Amino acid sequence: MNALQRDFTKRLYFERSRSPINPLKITNVLDGDGRDPKRTERRREIERAVRMDRVFSNENNANLNRVERHTNALAKHLRLMDLAAKLNVDMSDCTLPDFVSLISATADDMPSLLHWGMFVPSCKTLLSDEQQKYWLPRCHDCRVVGCYAQTELGHGSNVRALETEARFESDGKGGAEWILNTPTLTSTKFWPGSLGKTANTAMVIARLIDGEGVDRGVHNFIVPIRDYVTHLPLPGITVGDIGSKIGYNTMDNGFLKLENVRVPLDNMAMRFVKVDGDGRYSKRGGGSATQKIAYLTMMQVRAQIVGMAGLNLAMATTIAVRYSAVRVQGYDAKGKKEVQILNYVQQQHRLFGHLASSYCFWIGGRAILKRLKETERELVEGSGKVRKGDMGDLHASLSALKAYCSGAAADGIEDCRKACGGHGYLVASGFPELLTTYLQNPTVEGDNHMLPQQVCKVLLKLLRSAVEGGEGAVEKDWRGCDCYYLVGEVREEEGGVEGGVEGMEGLLRLFKARAGRLLVRLGERLEQLVGEEGMDMAEAWNLCLVEMARLSKAHAVVLLLKHFVQGLELFEAAERRIMEVLCRLWALQIVERDAGDFVGVVGEDVIEGVRDNVVRLLGEVRKSAVVLVDAFDFTDFRLKSALGRFDGNVYPDIMKAAMKDTMNEKEVWEPVVVKGHIGVRGAKL
Repeated sequence: MNALQRDFTKRLYFERSRSPINPLKITNVLDGDGRDPKRTERRREIERAVRMDRVFSNENNANLNRVERHTNALAKHLRLMDLAAKLNVDMSDCTLPDFVSLISATADDMPSLLHWGMFVPSCKTLLSDEQQKYWLPRCHDCRVVGCYAQTELGHGSNVRALETEARFESDGKGGAEWILNTPTLTSTKFWPGSLGKTANTAMVIARLIDGEGVDRGVHNFIVPIRDYVTHLPLPGITVGDIGSKIGYNTMDNGFLKLENVRVPLDNMAMRFVKVDGDGRYSKRGGGSATQKIAYLTMMQVRAQIVGMAGLNLAMATTIAVRYSAVRVQGYDAKGKKEVQILNYVQQQHRLFGHLASSYCFWIGGRAILKRLKETERELVEGSGKVRKGDMGDLHASLSALKAYCSGAAADGIEDCRKACGGHGYLVASGFPELLTTYLQNPTVEGDNHMLPQQVCKVLLKLLRSAVEGGEGAVEKDWRGCDCYYLVGEVREEEGGVEGGVEGMEGLLRLFKARAGRLLVRLGERLEQLVGEEGMDMAEAWNLCLVEMARLSKAHAVVLLLKHFVQGLELFEAAERRIMEVLCRLWALQIVERDAGDFVGVVGEDVIEGVRDNVVRLLGEVRKSAVVLVDAFDFTDFRLKSALGRFDGNVYPDIMKAAMKDTMNEKEVWEPVVVKGHIGVRGAKL
């Protein structure tokens, strides 16, 4: 190691040595609900096993074409199953810590991901006990590899408008089956992951036409699409890959056309509904909340997206903060010593906000997933504890959080790339793959610009209840819901928030008041357009979509801040102090950005003082910035970034990546010379 390399490593060593916090104590909290180091030790054991296996090498990914990347990813899937058995990892539940650790450890997306993340959870939630006994063992040993075929060429998250049909047909002798068709071009299933080349079975979302010819709406059907031995498409099946995408090209997103495809009657998911041999449709289970059960899988994925927003933004922030501590530019006041770019307040302002968001989304994602799992368990058990309003509230929370977190993470990853200057544009920086792979998330499972409408439908229902309903009815329908805080806010909408924003409770009260004001104003605007101006509701609704987006974001911020504040209790004293700083920074930067929303909620002097508070908090984070990204505990193998190396040897790694590029395999680039573009004419002189 030469002197210059030692200087790079010294910079990060100095950053780590001067921080008063222990990153491992933060890591322990991020790995589990408490401070038990065993969860971290187990994750590291799993990561080490993957990292040491050459099958999982990602060193040459940049030089592979799409077919090669997909082939490699399939090989990784096969080895992953072997490792799961060797390490005793339970693959039956994609939310289990060991499962998440194993999948994340590969640092590459595998085509089987949707099998574990959507198909298997759908089977566990929607199939009857008898159906599960048949299908789940086949799913777990990958005799059945499934995908979730909902999205169509002409329709996405608007589930009610899906066109694919499953029509009941009886043979008149007690036997019956379903005949599935995609009757139009726009009904072609399009985009489902793993469908293109990998899956042999699909969970097809189709309109159920019962024995009386009645359309019962969308239901789930298990449809074999490829032969379980030869993997060839079955009769009536047209299936393939949709082609290259901006990113995520290890995943074979596919299309599927169904033409009179027949499956047994029992291939319909029958935990909550039933169709008998005569085509009679009936509902099972208790409680009106079961009517929403078909949407539960989408809700599960949205919950996972919230947590993954934190993880992916944390990776980007780790790269950018470490590089900013190594990179120097400009000179100090004496004009002699170059300055670390992390010392510039502008760089801190953009990066430390993303750092705070990473922790916020990570903690909030875990909290909302926990609530969803509890709701799912109660629904499946048929306990009757889940009210219809609970499902609506949970749906609104997940819609708001998915839209806010995935949008902020996508923007944040790109901002971190920009913060690394020209080198951030290199594939070797890790940003291009991280960004282009993540960019699907603002669109999948509900477009971020459409989801606010679903949020606002629930919040407007609460508004009507709070204004028109009696106290008992409001308590019965809404107490315990995430949005219950709005009941008090809309009844006190004209009041402001007294005092400043020094304490956590004061900050939370501030954001609750903002959300309440925005909700009341949205309700008044709709009432004005419909009542006074005579518009129909559809037209008025369309005119209010921008206000709905603002309200949805405001509601998401309240939920995230609440979970962030509650999560502070998980940390020990020294680490809790810096987490409180991050929490306040995250909140105050939102006030700084959305200052107009808070006029009248707090005094102008409070708003004007926010910028000074933000700069002060940036200075506190600066002392521990490198240690705070170290606490995410990403190995160099997972980051795949020359800029984000743990040891700080950035520039040697950039050059190493350049020299390995296939363009440099030959000194003379023959196509240039042979075609006579360069040198040939000059040789005659």
